[in-house]
Amino acid sequence: MTDVRVEQVDLDLGTPVMYRDFGAYVRLAHDPHQIDEAAALALLCLRMPQLVGNLDVQRVK
Repeated sequence: MTDVRVEQVDLDLGTPVMYRDFGAYVRLAHDPHQIDEAAALALLCLRMPQLVGNLDVQRVK
């Protein structure tokens, strides 16, 4: 199981999502004005298919 730490942040227009793979966990930042969390997670799973069915979402404030 891979922890995905999800944050809502203001990103530049045209950059709705940023992520970084740290091995034991993935840090995912999304701009809620450009994309919602579900779409951001779906996009992450497209880029990292090994996460499908194998992720634990942790929301960071």
